[in-house]
Amino acid sequence: MSSFWERNRKKDYKGEKMKHIINKIFHKPCVCGVVGDVNTGKSMLIYSLLKAMRKQEFSLYTFGLRTNLYNATEIYSLAEIEQVKNGVIIVDEFSILFDLENRKQKKQIETTLRLIHHNNNVMILCGVPENFKKFISGKLNFIFYKKTLMSDLINGSRVKSVLAQYKGYEMGTEVLNLENDEVLFFDGVHYQIEKVKYYKEYDSKRDNISILRQKNVSKNVQKMCK
Repeated sequence: MSSFWERNRKKDYKGEKMKHIINKIFHKPCVCGVVGDVNTGKSMLIYSLLKAMRKQEFSLYTFGLRTNLYNATEIYSLAEIEQVKNGVIIVDEFSILFDLENRKQKKQIETTLRLIHHNNNVMILCGVPENFKKFISGKLNFIFYKKTLMSDLINGSRVKSVLAQYKGYEMGTEVLNLENDEVLFFDGVHYQIEKVKYYKEYDSKRDNISILRQKNVSKNVQKMCK
């Protein structure tokens, strides 16, 4: 069984809007959020953004990405993030690093996020809808939405209120129904839909075998005849 990405990898996306998005995000320090349900292409979006920036020189720091990136420095703690200056910081599955249930660490996280701007960094936080609690949602300057169930978003969070105001045809009463190669971007004022280019080398799930496999009927018949 081929994945969505395998079936659609030959599509030719010029990515002009993606370059425009990058110009918006990376011209000053900010915090971005990538919100989406499981298996909706959140990580591929991150790789696509980085690929679109390949002609630019920048320092890259990552946490949680399954595929190692050339010239990227892996980080494992908030203390490391606080020491980064003039860089791009990618935090995949950020709830592992940001324990928002811990009140003591919540104060440290607030300090860390404040230093993102002070140290001239761009940070991208990637997670499922329930990870974006009110506290962290209020810190986001830009938001990327992948396919998302409204019921999974935290009531009263900025991430939910921003999506609830979107009236594009992709938005239903219960779900933002995007394909895996689509993303909804909110820049603080405007919304836009963009295509996400597929890169086979970053598809960590492409070699997964099908859970359900065809039975070998002939062998079963031979066993019954013995």
